[in-house]
Amino acid sequence: MRIADTSFLYALFSDSDSFHAEALKIARRREPITIPSEIYSETIALIHYRQGFDVAKSAGDWLRAHPRVEIRPGSAPVLEESWRAFSGARGSLSYPDSVVVAWSQGRGAVPLAFDTRVLAHSRR
Repeated sequence: MRIADTSFLYALFSDSDSFHAEALKIARRREPITIPSEIYSETIALIHYRQGFDVAKSAGDWLRAHPRVEIRPGSAPVLEESWRAFSGARGSLSYPDSVVVAWSQGRGAVPLAFDTRVLAHSRR
């Protein structure tokens, strides 16, 4: 299982992102991708802000329809762990980044992220 971060998802839908080609390569793998609902919301909002409604809607439709992508809400324990990670990082992680860290650590997964802070905190 792979847990997607906004940095990966944004790169997937932005031709100008320096990680776009790598994100496409990763997305083509057969392994399922889980997107926490908070990350889905953050990604669609970011795409909407930077690229407009049509691109955001298209990205959202693609993610919602893709057979190997699952958008999931956080459970109470995951949300508690997210808050612990956010609080413990003392400003070095955003709350959405803390959600990815909590999901990844709880499942023994490495996040799909290009954000080095997310990757560093997920290894702790």
